[in-house]
Amino acid sequence: MTDAEAPARILVVQAASPRVAGSPDAGAEYREIQRSVEGSQYRHAVALDCLPAARLADLSDRLIKEVPAVLHFSARGTPDGGGLRFLTSDGADAPVRDRGLSDLLGQFVAEGLRLVVLGACWTSELAELLAVAVPCVIGTAGPIGDQDCRTYSRTLYSSLAHGRSVGQSHAIARATADASGADADYLPDLRSSPDTIPEAEYLIGPQFRVPPARTPVKPRGGKLPRFPFGRKPRL
Repeated sequence: MTDAEAPARILVVQAASPRVAGSPDAGAEYREIQRSVEGSQYRHAVALDCLPAARLADLSDRLIKEVPAVLHFSARGTPDGGGLRFLTSDGADAPVRDRGLSDLLGQFVAEGLRLVVLGACWTSELAELLAVAVPCVIGTAGPIGDQDCRTYSRTLYSSLAHGRSVGQSHAIARATADASGADADYLPDLRSSPDTIPEAEYLIGPQFRVPPARTPVKPRGGKLPRFPFGRKPRL
């Protein structure tokens, strides 16, 4: 399979410690994303994987080996821009510097990283930093409930894997979370780099997407062409 024919890769980084009270259920979120992808129209064009119990070093090691199109974090954030939190060697978690993480992920944009989803609270400042280089970034300005986050993620990846753009998929997922009762002040926001149009960014490449069916048009003059056996086409 050539690079053009290879499936788009989604890597879910499970950086939330189950030992810390209030941590998101990373396993439940991954299952929601998995069901969305497996039930989609273009499931054959998507490769989903996860990085469990992720420390920062695990992330950099994984990206050096293989760069996904989408990088999704299931993690905790820190209030007042304190940083995305990763697991530590003692099983707890600790924040990492936004600037350093942004610089790290920016190294892999030229190799195919197109979308970063920060599934954590208080990640808007990190999203702004990332959007300088990463084409599309999704973050949240404040606290978001675990169920609301899963609702957003499930809908986002379902729409992406059905062939819709990043911009439209985000709008659909945000509206679904809003309708489901999420705090309207802290719904996920989409940011993009200066040269990126989110409505023109797709997870599913054009080689996989089925073109829309063409509607037959009657010829000018009101007369239909003659067909064998005296049958006319169904218009």
